[in-house]
Amino acid sequence: MKVEDLNSKKVYQAAQILNLREKESMAEIKKKHRQLIKKWHPDQCQQKPEICKQKVREINEAFKIIKEYCHHYLYSFAEAEILENLPREVQSDERLRRQFGDDPLWG
Repeated sequence: MKVEDLNSKKVYQAAQILNLREKESMAEIKKKHRQLIKKWHPDQCQQKPEICKQKVREINEAFKIIKEYCHHYLYSFAEAEILENLPREVQSDERLRRQFGDDPLWG
């Protein structure tokens, strides 16, 4: 896939195919991809083999689109936006630290 082929509709549809939430880490994206491939693999799938193979192709194409999107994503380094792009567990720690500072009760 070329960068020129990316558009918001393709990325959104790919995210829907992979059942992605609004924000996901690459580790979560890979995990969901593997789960779907395992579910639809022709050796595991209860559907007709042709349907399973088509679904696997669709899942793999969606994963390629998401990987390409993530590879060319323009990251924001604005201080206010950095917190929103950190892993969820780091976000909560950072918010508590901002709210309560270095209070030993919360340390």
